[in-house]
Amino acid sequence: MPGIPPQGAGALKLIWSTALGCVLLATAAWGQSPEWPRSLASLGYEVYQVSAGDTVENIAARFGISPEQVRNLNALPGGAQVSPGQSLAVMRSRPAEAETAVDAGDRSLREFDPQYGSVLFASPILSQCPPAAGAVHFQPAAGSSVIVTCEQGCHFGVVMIDGSTGWISKSAVRMTGEAIPPAQLETMLRGGRPDIVQYALQYVGTPYRYGGALPDNVDCSLLVQTVFSARGISLPRTAAEQFEVGQPVESPNLMPGDRLYFISSTGRINHTGIYMGAGQFVHASARRGCVTTDALAESTYWRRFAGARRS
Repeated sequence: MPGIPPQGAGALKLIWSTALGCVLLATAAWGQSPEWPRSLASLGYEVYQVSAGDTVENIAARFGISPEQVRNLNALPGGAQVSPGQSLAVMRSRPAEAETAVDAGDRSLREFDPQYGSVLFASPILSQCPPAAGAVHFQPAAGSSVIVTCEQGCHFGVVMIDGSTGWISKSAVRMTGEAIPPAQLETMLRGGRPDIVQYALQYVGTPYRYGGALPDNVDCSLLVQTVFSARGISLPRTAAEQFEVGQPVESPNLMPGDRLYFISSTGRINHTGIYMGAGQFVHASARRGCVTTDALAESTYWRRFAGARRS
C-alpha cells in the first residue's frame, strides 16, 4: 500500500475542496438564501441526522434557532416534513468569547508565506473580508486542512483551488507552522479535476443503499461510475472492477478527482470514493447512511486504503 503515515500527512493535505465545489455544496446541500445573522463568525454548522418523531420545529428548538432558518438553510418548502435518516444542516452558535479573544483592532492586511492550518470547528469560509458583505464559499468540517496566506482583523485568508481567497474566522483555525513552498502551491492549483469533485458533491446527502438506483439512493461504486460517466469517462459497475481501470497514483501524488479504493477484512476491494483535496474524499458511506465527505487519514479508512486510480 502506498505509504505515508496518517499523522502529519502533508502530501495528503492538498488544497481544501474547490471554490467551484464549495459553492455547489453550499447551495445544493443547505439550500439558498439562508437567514444570516449579523455575526457570522460566531456561528458553526453541523449535519443533523433526522430521527423518528423529529419535526422541523423540534429540531430548531434543540439547536436554539428558528424553524424558518432550518427551512431556508435546507431549501425546505413551508409545509414539507422531514423523514428519519434525512440529513439537515443546522446552525450552532459559538461562544462569543471565542471570537473576541482574537484582537480585532488591527484591520490591515498582512500577507505571509503559505502555510497549513487545521480547522478546529465548523466555520464558514466567506468570499469577502469583513464578512458582512461576503457570500459563503463553503463549510469545512473540523479536522479539515486549509492553506493560509494572509490575515486581516479576526480572519485568515485561505487559498481556494481556483486561486481566489476565502476568509475564515481565526478562532476556527489552528496554524500548524508547516510551510508550503510557492512552487508546490502553484502545482496544486494547476492540477486535478475540480469539475469531477464539483459534480460529485451535488450528491451529498443522497441515501446509501447497496445496489442502489439513482436518484433515490446510491452505493459507492454507482456514485463513482455516475460522476465519471457525466464527464465522458466510462467505468465498470463494481469497485473491484473499477480498481483495474486507469493509471495507478501514489498517495503523495493524489490530486482532486482521483478515485480511491479500499479493501475489506478479507483483502477484497469493496469500497471507493473520489479524492477532493486537503486529505478529504467524497463517497457513498454505508456507515453514515448517505453520500458524505471524510478524511482519508482517519484510521477507519487509512488502514483499508488499497490505492488510487486516475482516469
